Amino acid sequence: MNRSIFPVLMLLVAIAPLPLGSNREWAWSICAAIVGVLGLLWGLSLSFNRSSSPSQPNPWIVLAFVFACIWVVVQQAAWVPASWKHPLWGMTSTVLARDVADAISVNPHATVSAMMRLLTYALSFMLAFHLGRERERALAAFGWIAMAGLVYGIFGLAVYWSGYHPGWLFGDRVLPEDVRSTFVNRNHFATWQGLSLLVAMAYYYQRLSRPPVKPYQVPMDRAAAAEEFIRRAWMPLAALLLMSSALILTHSRGGFVAAVAGTLVLVYLLDRRGRRHRAASRVTVIAAVGVASLAFFLTSEVLLERINHTDITTEERLAVYADVTRGISDNPLLGFGYGTFSDSFRMYNQVGTAVHYDRAHNTWLENAFELGLPAAVLLYAALAGLALICLGGVSRRHRDWVFPATGVAASVLVAMHSMVDFSLQIPAVAILYACIMGVCCAQAYSSSAGVSGFGHATR
Repeated sequence: MNRSIFPVLMLLVAIAPLPLGSNREWAWSICAAIVGVLGLLWGLSLSFNRSSSPSQPNPWIVLAFVFACIWVVVQQAAWVPASWKHPLWGMTSTVLARDVADAISVNPHATVSAMMRLLTYALSFMLAFHLGRERERALAAFGWIAMAGLVYGIFGLAVYWSGYHPGWLFGDRVLPEDVRSTFVNRNHFATWQGLSLLVAMAYYYQRLSRPPVKPYQVPMDRAAAAEEFIRRAWMPLAALLLMSSALILTHSRGGFVAAVAGTLVLVYLLDRRGRRHRAASRVTVIAAVGVASLAFFLTSEVLLERINHTDITTEERLAVYADVTRGISDNPLLGFGYGTFSDSFRMYNQVGTAVHYDRAHNTWLENAFELGLPAAVLLYAALAGLALICLGGVSRRHRDWVFPATGVAASVLVAMHSMVDFSLQIPAVAILYACIMGVCCAQAYSSSAGVSGFGHATR
């Protein structure tokens, strides 16, 4: 049954960006339903095939995530001590002169919805982790993601260069002239495209850095070797050129810087570990970096102008961060309710503009504001644990270390961009990242070793 579950999961990853990044209630609800059905089928396949034991994540990572989720459940519950409940409910009851359902969360319905999305991402990770244990399937997953990144990048470039406005997608909404593909916000597409670009680089590296296996290998001189490399590499490099151009033309400063950071980490790890086929590995890395640099040279004029005109002292986000930090200091343990920032931040917003901030533009601060510091730290610890497992896999694996290296680079990218934006809160981006990390963590250990935890391998 896994052969049927895997392509559906990959198809979901590829289609999720189409309806505006699935950032509409109907769209992410469909994604949640599909992932739920896939999880149910996976569970049934395990129950019928008792000879196949599921891969199990590290128990400490699981516990950290579970305790964070338990706290979200507590936040929307009415049975918690009265001293824990937000004072806003008491004032509401007084004004209405009747009892109201009160909780820690200022909007329990929003908390439940946010919990559903979080569990959808977690189940997406688990499916990718279980299905990605096989090397060929992991490589196929990277191929799916690379192809999806290329298709959405080409669509975005075509719309940008042609001046065509896809009314069937955006309606009458007037949008700035940036590459955004099927996302409303260019920053969100920059993160999604950056992740797919990292995967594409790793995928093509796997394909190009290893010499082709032939029954009769004829020694080649340098000219013949160069000709053979160009013949094999021109299509992948052209794809990287288009994907890099689409990323740069989003004109997203944070997205670009985060993607550069992730790329540098990936390139460093690829060059550091590519010892067995040192020449081929280094040529592949240099070619990829050269193509990305060419894309930057050709398309970076507007992006550089935005960066040059950036004045950090005039950024409204700094004032928002200060207000969010004040809210955290007022309620550091309980939080205001997961997924309630749009409602709860109104009490602290002193920016002084007509703009309503429904997001903090800093996922790290927003989660601490909503969850409270203890639960937020648990959630961050679970995510950091996955990145550390990938980092360990880079040194531990003898063959497919490229996969965990990609996990490290992807984590660097989303961690950096989350400091200035909320792209990881967009369902299409979160599902993509979850699936990438699932495959990368699964490949952090040899498939010949039975994994009882990310930190424990048994033969």
